[in-house]
Amino acid sequence: MIRTVRPAAQSRWLLTLHRSSSTAASKIQLRDLTPSHLSAYWDTVPPDESKLEYAAKFFTPSRHSPIKLWSASKFRTTPLSSVEPEVAFLGRSNVGKSSLLNAIMGQEMCWTSSKPGRTREMNAFGIGGTKGGESKIVLLDMPGYGKASRTEWGVEIMKYLQGRKQLRRAFILIDSEHGIKQTDQDILASFRRYAIPHQIILSKVDKVLNKNKKQIKSGASTTSVAGLQTMLHKLKPIIQPDGRIAGPGALGEILTCSSETAVGDGSFLGVNAVRWAILSAAGFDGSINVQTTTTSAPLPELPTATS
Repeated sequence: MIRTVRPAAQSRWLLTLHRSSSTAASKIQLRDLTPSHLSAYWDTVPPDESKLEYAAKFFTPSRHSPIKLWSASKFRTTPLSSVEPEVAFLGRSNVGKSSLLNAIMGQEMCWTSSKPGRTREMNAFGIGGTKGGESKIVLLDMPGYGKASRTEWGVEIMKYLQGRKQLRRAFILIDSEHGIKQTDQDILASFRRYAIPHQIILSKVDKVLNKNKKQIKSGASTTSVAGLQTMLHKLKPIIQPDGRIAGPGALGEILTCSSETAVGDGSFLGVNAVRWAILSAAGFDGSINVQTTTTSAPLPELPTATS
């Protein structure tokens, strides 16, 4: 017996099929999300694929990288003899700072916890070291500010940021879901006041692209990517107010990332772009000749392709 499909039922079936096809076509796979999709660049140029691959290779773990260099609870106890360029990571307590650093370094180096305020001192990690050679870059995990923080930590952090000659940039981590809070604005104001070079990174961007953790694995819709770009550009006047009044603002480049969403190549969403920003800040992007007093193995070959 052959059943005939009623016109109304057939129309509903075709409409459902069309919607399913449109949804699939409007999604961007995680591996295809570029820095231009995830981040905002108005003073700088987004890194291309070759630069992201270079950054990934630079941070590839080895027997000599990453390594724990030192910990210090007070600025006066930090080593003064080091010459390697340093970048510091700051953020509100429980913003995911230590988790991001673990993703950047490719190993579980920082203590992570759901309880705010677990990082209670400055912790330095060396990147790019080789046998018999010093690390090429130093990453610093700083105590969180805000809830579960302590006033004395903030004092010591500011002493470091103002007085550390090796510091190249401070990266401030902001929770994508909650946006810039008053404590973040206070930190940004202090950075502008003391002309401390800094850059904004939004964490947990996967929750902005898709609140359903399981669905994000299939990609992000073009609508959610467009919404993310709108959100990022609305932050521009906040992080870069009139410099004549407030002092120099943040770098005109807002990065986003997720330390929990893998992209299929052993890395995490947006992390290679953060790695490239670290290299750029430290002078390992080909724009600056970084001078050190030690001799070590040559760096990975820098890509020559232009952005």
